[in-house]
Amino acid sequence: VGRWGDAVRASLQAWDSDRKAKSGQGLATYPDHDLLMLVLAASMDGQGAVAIQAGRDLTAITSGDSRYLALALVRFGRFDDIPRMGPRPANDLAGGMWDFAQGYAQLRHGDVPAARVSLNRVLAVAASSKTMFKIHSAKMLLGTLGGILEGEIDRAAGNLTAAIAAFVRAAAIQDSFTLDDPEPLPFAARHWLGAALLDAKQPAEAERVYRDDLVRHPHNGWSLVGLQQALQAQGKPSPAVDADLRASWARSDTPIRASRF
Repeated sequence: VGRWGDAVRASLQAWDSDRKAKSGQGLATYPDHDLLMLVLAASMDGQGAVAIQAGRDLTAITSGDSRYLALALVRFGRFDDIPRMGPRPANDLAGGMWDFAQGYAQLRHGDVPAARVSLNRVLAVAASSKTMFKIHSAKMLLGTLGGILEGEIDRAAGNLTAAIAAFVRAAAIQDSFTLDDPEPLPFAARHWLGAALLDAKQPAEAERVYRDDLVRHPHNGWSLVGLQQALQAQGKPSPAVDADLRASWARSDTPIRASRF
């Protein structure tokens, strides 16, 4: 946590060993875990190609469970790739995450009615499913993702008040997650909440949100770029924040102008 580049390197080494173990050239550790770690660390480090490939590899070794590929594609704004992910997974929770990604891409492609249909599917699974992912319930995980998608739909409609309320709910649900290694989502709802507060001309509130996330996820460029913008909007730029962003995003393959795509 906070050493995202080191975490990417370690996870890549572990995954390389997992693959070599099939031919007796390496030690198999826990391939699913290693790839989950890689999706999270690379997402926080801005290494989109690494995060997305880890999602593809995880899909391959789990017989088509594309939930983390879906989340990585949303994280890095790869909205043209989302409709081509493959069929919806049969598992309730994985299917709900797939629905979230489809709805987000539909929204970004301008199809708001389709995005609302996908949102309703996410919320329906969140309300009814008893599926667990390790120690995390579908209700909590899909409640967070549903709040993010609902907020983006409201924001696209110009209703920033409703959008902010949805993102606040999503962040509150995510804060209630049980500590896990790795975290079950490769991004923070606060990345969406802070961006909406900036849109609403509330930079002081956005600053607070981004600083809160940086306590939880130090040196992540998503919150640092948002914090930089919030401080500039208040006329109090910070050389320390600027330097942290440069260092934290030095390995990134993804230029960003906001804390979410």
